[in-house]
Amino acid sequence: MNRKTLIFVILALFLGVALGVGGTIGAQKVFFNTPVDSTKETAAKKTGPLLPIGEFTVNLQGGAFLKTAITVQVTDAKAGEHLKEEDAFLKDRVNSVLANKSLADVQTPDARETLRKELIERLNEVAENKITDVLFLSFVYQ
Repeated sequence: MNRKTLIFVILALFLGVALGVGGTIGAQKVFFNTPVDSTKETAAKKTGPLLPIGEFTVNLQGGAFLKTAITVQVTDAKAGEHLKEEDAFLKDRVNSVLANKSLADVQTPDARETLRKELIERLNEVAENKITDVLFLSFVYQ
């Protein structure tokens, strides 16, 4: 094999690899990119201390049960300290919300998001709007 042919083969191989990698990256950005939801983006920007509320096991409507561990995100450390004193009231609100749900109310991701919003609303009745998010650390139902 002469020198020109060898250089041509190496350049063709390099060009093929470059086009393959570029095409893969371009396809991922164009075809597989999910649209960014602005509400989720702003929710992710909120930061604050995390306050564990506890683990809950409740009977759901219709005979099923739910076991979950919940942590809330609060606006600041001062709010977290205040809410530690209100722990019993927060747990009571969580239990009352969860016990009024059926299995269908907790099974799908959309249903869990609805449950999260309801918990934020009900917990903020006690917390004076100091809770910004509810995090489910575990979520088991049967």
